[in-house]
Amino acid sequence: VTDSGGANQARIPTGMTLEELERQAIDQTLEQHDGNRTRAAEELGISVRTLQRRLKNENETQST
Repeated sequence: VTDSGGANQARIPTGMTLEELERQAIDQTLEQHDGNRTRAAEELGISVRTLQRRLKNENETQST
């Protein structure tokens, strides 16, 4: 979606938790950058270490 100024505006799905929204943002950004964590982290405005920690936490949650 584009606003009147030409900037992209994301639609936020209803019924999703903040954790689910964060995971979706991370997954989509990684996909856009072909899995490059450095570029994805830069676009998300977080450090690569924070991105790695959030991915690890998600993987641990799915394992249990």
